[in-house]
Amino acid sequence: MTITSFSLLVVACSNKTVQEPDLPEQEYYEKAQAALEDGLPTTAAKHLKDLTSRYPFGEYTIRAELDLIYSYLSAGDFIAAHVNVERFIKNHPDHSSLDYAYYMRGLITYKSTESFLGRYIALDPSERDVSELTTSFNEFSLLLERYPNSQYAPDAKARMVYLRNIIARHELQVANYYFKRKAPLSALRRGQTVLEQYPSSDSIEDALGVIIQAYIDLGQFDLAQNNIEVLRTSYPTSKFLDKDDKFISPRLPKDADPDFLYWVTLGAID
Repeated sequence: MTITSFSLLVVACSNKTVQEPDLPEQEYYEKAQAALEDGLPTTAAKHLKDLTSRYPFGEYTIRAELDLIYSYLSAGDFIAAHVNVERFIKNHPDHSSLDYAYYMRGLITYKSTESFLGRYIALDPSERDVSELTTSFNEFSLLLERYPNSQYAPDAKARMVYLRNIIARHELQVANYYFKRKAPLSALRRGQTVLEQYPSSDSIEDALGVIIQAYIDLGQFDLAQNNIEVLRTSYPTSKFLDKDDKFISPRLPKDADPDFLYWVTLGAID
């Protein structure tokens, strides 16, 4: 068979494929909006994908791209949502809605961390892996850095406070794990991380307790005493100080050893 004959055969076969007629661009968009209003984000995403693929430079295309991000997020398809928000940021670096895209990126990453255990069992989020929460914190931080006056900035700040406190508590739980494993240097580093990276969190007093205990365990008594003075100044009624203002070693929580929870939750809590 010659190349020409093969080409004609391919064309003949392709002509048998029935193509769905295109709708007007506005109709795709209106169908998507109606689906969103009816609580059908997956259906909305389909209409929006049809719009952007058939009208890549249309009047509604950019709005559709933004709505597609929201639709995927609402449908719980976090991977698709993240792919689309990254594409929007890359393709529209000067768009007026770029702050919304940055905000949605942080929100998508945060929402993607919700798991079956976190949703249906009463667990402290700090007891789970917080790497994605840290990523979300950094993504919201980038929004505030680039668009401090954005309408989404107040909500991003509130979410960052929540994330910051969870991440700081997680660091201290890991420090307690290291204490139980007789690794005070590793515990010290976790306490220092809280002070240096999350100084506005609600875990600073506990971080100082960890640092002081770690220095004592390491035999660095001068450094321990220096931090005791900081504790006395910053928290004069601290739970780590007795009535004579002397340091009280922090008691390890019962769950400082993660082995049991690790196996029960198939590694969801480590």
